[in-house]
Amino acid sequence: MSRVEDRAVAEAGVEAVLTVLPGALPALRRELVRVGLTSSPCGGDVEPEDDDGERSDLGSGSTDNELRLVLPRTPETLRALARLRTAVAASLVVVADTPRPTGLLSSEALADLDRVLETISWQRPRVRFTGLRLEAAGSDSPQMRRIAAELADRAGVGVDDEGDLVVRVRRSPGGGWEALVRTTPRPLATRPWRTERYPGALNATIAAAVVDELDSHCEVAPEGRPVVVDLMCGSGTLTLERLARGPVARMVAVDIAPEAVAVLERHQRASRIKGRIEPVVADVADVARGGGALDDVRGTADVVMANPPWGELLGEHETNERLYRELLDAADRLGAPGVVVGILTHDIRRFERVLAGDTRWRLVARPQFFAKGHRPRLFVLRRA
Repeated sequence: MSRVEDRAVAEAGVEAVLTVLPGALPALRRELVRVGLTSSPCGGDVEPEDDDGERSDLGSGSTDNELRLVLPRTPETLRALARLRTAVAASLVVVADTPRPTGLLSSEALADLDRVLETISWQRPRVRFTGLRLEAAGSDSPQMRRIAAELADRAGVGVDDEGDLVVRVRRSPGGGWEALVRTTPRPLATRPWRTERYPGALNATIAAAVVDELDSHCEVAPEGRPVVVDLMCGSGTLTLERLARGPVARMVAVDIAPEAVAVLERHQRASRIKGRIEPVVADVADVARGGGALDDVRGTADVVMANPPWGELLGEHETNERLYRELLDAADRLGAPGVVVGILTHDIRRFERVLAGDTRWRLVARPQFFAKGHRPRLFVLRRA
């Protein structure tokens, strides 16, 4: 697409870049379709093709940690972006077709910046920024400081190294330079309800991607409501992300630690996410054996999920194989005939060894996610 065509498209809409954790891009694409921002899971209205004529896994201008697309310039678009759960952040784009970053200070580019800032202001409730933080290579150079000062002036705030109006300046994939203006004061990945730090808490966007993947395999009709069990709920990230996804018939959250269940309950109150959670303090080994633990759930769960300790902050590698066998036993006991089981773990080889020796289950998907040095894999299982 030429620069003239680019500008014509931009005039009719707004160009956005969504940051995503590697591995979560398929979930983000499905979420964009669900919320009505795109009509194709590839993130646009037409599925792109690669050089061999095959359908590509990435949209135009996309990478494994970004998705670039043009959206309608409406308040509804901004509200939908702010509600995304599988994206790390959303930014609107200003492009300058010049060889130097100072081209972003041209009258044309500044007019585009004003348009972007006006679009961001349409959010309700209205967001307020306290300062502009410029993120760029050489951000302390005179020309970058000049760019920061001018952009901050247009936004009506000061330059602040801790500012919440984040603007990334970088080379544009199509040539020239671009400024990416984050649409919200905090990243979308930040969950306001997470009021307490809890060891081993799962990254929320990974949790949202896990929920999306499991739902994509669940056989419960779209209008139906599944029975969901979180076997090792911890402080509640997976549980709350599942409730945020939509209504369930039952949401049972299990953990051996009473303090973890207490944090989950406080997090739910802070989240204001609707839906009843049934908290249960129990050892997964007892759930696997029966004898009273979750007997009323036996054979009814449509989805069983777990984020067991990886043997780093919590748990021990040496005992993980036993734990994984107990998890699969518990899932077998609780699951309905068509149950979908999701086990997320960073201790991949040990889980694979356990799974290889368990003929009750077949592997149907195994997406992997990447975040801050961790590479957990989700094992999605159905009955063999």
